[in-house]
Amino acid sequence: MTIRTDFDTDRWVYVPEQFPWNGYETPEEWVNTVAHLASEAFEYTAGEHTNLVRALNLLLRYPRMAEPVHRFVMMGAADKTFAMVQVTDTPTDPSFDDEALLGLPEPRATREPEVVEFEGGIGGGHRSVRYVADPALGGDIVVSVNWAWRADGRDVVVTFGSTNLVELDSLLPVLDEFAASISIEADEAA
Repeated sequence: MTIRTDFDTDRWVYVPEQFPWNGYETPEEWVNTVAHLASEAFEYTAGEHTNLVRALNLLLRYPRMAEPVHRFVMMGAADKTFAMVQVTDTPTDPSFDDEALLGLPEPRATREPEVVEFEGGIGGGHRSVRYVADPALGGDIVVSVNWAWRADGRDVVVTFGSTNLVELDSLLPVLDEFAASISIEADEAA
């Protein structure tokens, strides 16, 4: 099985794990191209462009906590930064129940998690929104969102996290659209 995403390529960019990748020989070439195109499309100032280059370089170096993890960034956020989501696609693990895929239970939650049914290209799943006091950030509140499906022997989870709680209201519909764009295709026989 292969996961497919049908996202808006004017807003979302796949973050490669290794280079060369898709015509980009080096990380620097990819970062400079993405930053240049985003700066033109969303009218970034020189300072915003510099910040984006720095952030993209950090993102490429940030370790992936599990395999396989696919990262995507959404350009053109209101604050001229980007939003990142991670997508994991693994064989169904019976030791993880549906709640675990949604990041639940969450003992550090500052309020009751919001869990709703969610329909996407994979079929019926769920979305959880959790607000957690993060000791590593001095107790700041972090909002985490998981979209999770169990289908065709696969566990597919999309994750997003941010300390910008106000921005979540405007980002959630765009993030929902991205998560809904994911589907699973049977691999063609060789």
